Amino acid sequence: MEFVVNSIPVDLSRLTGLLCVAVPEPKTDLDGEQRKDRDGNRVWVTGIAVRRAGTRKASVIDVSTSAQPEGVTEGSPVGVTELDVSLWEIEGRHGLSYKAASIYPKRPGNGDGSSSAPVPGPAGRERGGKANPS
Repeated sequence: MEFVVNSIPVDLSRLTGLLCVAVPEPKTDLDGEQRKDRDGNRVWVTGIAVRRAGTRKASVIDVSTSAQPEGVTEGSPVGVTELDVSLWEIEGRHGLSYKAASIYPKRPGNGDGSSSAPVPGPAGRERGGKANPS
């Protein structure tokens, strides 16, 4: 018997430092077939480290999406849209599952992840460590 509570939205403003720790891969069933959502879309799973704002401890969660995240690499900052959590129970086992509308690469300090500008070096220095003339 399976028991699933309706999904509950996660307040992303309370999380910080989202990093990809396991690149997106197909979510498979016990037979090795890629799972599909209710609409027939293939499901992908990405490991993301999350930390509650103001704390040091991070947790890793597997987040499922119905579209393959593009440009997400291990160790890179990521953004997540419409993150929901559900409680499940099957045959005496239970846990949490996370699903998002999308996962996308995010540059540090850039809320929308769309900038292609180079990451600036330390103030007063050019890339490569040479001091700028003042």
